[in-house]
Parts: sequence; structure tokens; C-alpha cells
Amino acid sequence: GTLVTEAGIPAITSTTHARIYVDKSRGHDTGLAVTNSGGSSIRITAAAYQSDGVIPAGNSPGTVDLAPSGHTAKFVGQFIAGLPDGFTGVLDLVSASPFNVVTLRSLINGRGDFLITTFPTADMNQVPPASFIFPQIADGGGYQTQIILLSTSAAASTVALSYMGDDGWPF
Repeated sequence: GTLVTEAGIPAITSTTHARIYVDKSRGHDTGLAVTNSGGSSIRITAAAYQSDGVIPAGNSPGTVDLAPSGHTAKFVGQFIAGLPDGFTGVLDLVSASPFNVVTLRSLINGRGDFLITTFPTADMNQVPPASFIFPQIADGGGYQTQIILLSTSAAASTVALSYMGDDGWPF
């Protein structure tokens, strides 16, 4: 009877190619919901890769067929068989027709509570914004923030992180 987790779902746009961070380590799992907002059936191909985004993982690829206005939600291991416990990497979703995807990251904590949070996806068809702002970084009291970066191109990228205190000054 106690609420232990709550998550909001961000507004999303359709894509034909998305990448998702996958974490099956230390009590975590990754779930995703995909929808077909179109008027024709579609097939989405899902392939898993190691953290480098190149070396295949699991028994990929897997496919998801969706009817017009259809949807499904599963954990990543139900999309791609053979992903070992402890796996971290990338799930690559591709379709000839637009689809929508929402990702959830779950954790079973030390008390056995099932916790979830939404997780962003990288739309491989769009250039990411020039900057992102994370309004809060948690570190301490049993909380920690993990920053995960996904590249939307094959070219090497440079990322600069800046950390500011509550007063707006750099740490």
C-alpha cells in the first residue's frame, strides 16, 4: 500500500531509427513500449550491441510486427534472446515506417521494491540539441546519478560536461 516509484512519460515524435541504452546489471532491467501510429502494419527490427555500438550481442536481431495503431511493451530480453545478466549496451531499432518508442529503466532495490523511471531514446534521424541541461544531480544518501551518452553518428564526438553548484558557480 506504499507508493515506491512514479515516472512521467515525455512527449515523443515518430522515428524510423532509434537507439536505446540497455542495462541488465546489478538488479536493473530495460523495458520499452513501441507503437505504430500509422494506418498500415509495420515491422521493427531490433538488434543489440555491446557498449561500443558495433559488436553484436545476444541472439539478434529480433523483430516486432505491429498492426495499424498497434503497440507492445516488453523487457529487452523479450525482444532479444540471449542477453546475459550483467549486460550493458545498446538496442538499435529500425523500421521502414515511423514508430514511437518509450523506454523504462527498472531496478529491484535492496528491499525488493520494483522501481522504474523513464529513459530517453536517441533518434538517429535527428541531430541532437547543441546542449542538454540536467537540473539536478543526486549523489549521496543512497542516491547517485549516472550520465549515459549515445552517439547518433559513426564519427567520433567530443562531449564537454560542466557541473555547477546551487549558487551557479562551477564545482
